[in-house]
Amino acid sequence: MPHVSRNKLSKKAEAKLIDSFNQVLTHITRGDEMVSFLDSLLTPTEKIMLAKRLAIIVLIEEGLPDSQISSILNVTRMTASKMQLFYEARGSGFKIGLKKLEELNRMESFKKFLISLAKYSVRAAGGYVKPGILD
Repeated sequence: MPHVSRNKLSKKAEAKLIDSFNQVLTHITRGDEMVSFLDSLLTPTEKIMLAKRLAIIVLIEEGLPDSQISSILNVTRMTASKMQLFYEARGSGFKIGLKKLEELNRMESFKKFLISLAKYSVRAAGGYVKPGILD
């Protein structure tokens, strides 16, 4: 869970900050600019956390159970379960991301990567891991 300051902002100030942030995100149109912006804004841990959330949604869409998702992505079952609830409650936003992956023809390669990761995690759990499997 991300750290939030105990010193609360007024609702109006908070709304203004979020609106400004949303405006910046929606007006960065070049991929290299977005990468640079996100690299400056997010820590490597935050980026992997967000990437795992997207991957969880892809795996949920594929019909995988929480237990399998948690072992594939090395997240807790609770995290996978929470993402399932978020997906059910706020699915429209996630569907935009999934649609973008499809439009960019990235969904199939992303799914193939996640399947190879699943196969790797099964072998790793069994004690057999071939070096360089994810290269």
